[in-house]
Amino acid sequence: MKLNSIVLAAALALPGAAFAQACEGGAYLNPQLFRGEAAHQITIAEQELRGFLAGSGLPTQPLYPIKRIDDVTASGRAPYCWIYANVLVGALSGYKPVAVNLEPVHPAVLAITQVVPSAPADAPPVALGSLPAAEQKAVLEHLQRSRCMGTASGIEAAIVKNEGLCAYVEEVAPQAAVGQQGLIAKAAFAWEEGSWIGISTRQTSAQQLSTQGLAARSEKLHKARLVIVPTKATGVGFGLYAHPSVNEATVRKTAALFRDLTAPSKPLAVALDLGPRFNFASPSPEQFDKLAATVGVRK
Repeated sequence: MKLNSIVLAAALALPGAAFAQACEGGAYLNPQLFRGEAAHQITIAEQELRGFLAGSGLPTQPLYPIKRIDDVTASGRAPYCWIYANVLVGALSGYKPVAVNLEPVHPAVLAITQVVPSAPADAPPVALGSLPAAEQKAVLEHLQRSRCMGTASGIEAAIVKNEGLCAYVEEVAPQAAVGQQGLIAKAAFAWEEGSWIGISTRQTSAQQLSTQGLAARSEKLHKARLVIVPTKATGVGFGLYAHPSVNEATVRKTAALFRDLTAPSKPLAVALDLGPRFNFASPSPEQFDKLAATVGVRK
């Protein structure tokens, strides 16, 4: 049985134990932490989320910051009444999906591959699909023998791992003021000629990354070709998940609050991890099982 399945089974066993306790407050997997924003930006996002949920009937105090699923499933404390998190943490928590942003998220691996002597230094990434078929096949085969890095509890790393794009995915804890640039910096320093490495990220983020200015063991890094390898599956955005003890009236009111959101302020959009387009809905159990399966969580 996969580790994710074991964690999920443990979470689903909670109704007879921890779920019988009174829940308290909420938990927040802050998207600003994944972006590497400064601490004050993280605090602003927390304030925006509290303000938005003030009329939902859910308790907004205390609000606990979380970084990984262990922060949700740890014993010895009252369970959170709700979690605002991505689908990976939501699925592993065993909580009920109330409102999930179903706007697609497109993950990819940004692979630091072989040295191309004739290429300009720190050339921008190229899409896998732009390469000849034989080169595409070679890139995919080599990547499957290579190490990748991804943000712990991120859906991008989970989807990459689930699809087996890399030999294994090393999870890196998210840190304030670091973000994706910190992830590629770590990968760049680990890269060696003949030993590829990749990072899991969103396709849009991968297009903006480069090796310029990064420290490396070899200056040849700056002549290495960067290739964006998309995953087959797409993910979805963040959502709110409720503890089973939360009454149905509050669940319905909260779901309506998200569904009725049409023009959020910029700070609220950042707090909820919303792009120009978003689509909050309440997935059925069958629909959510499919969403969870894309990140490797299966019952």
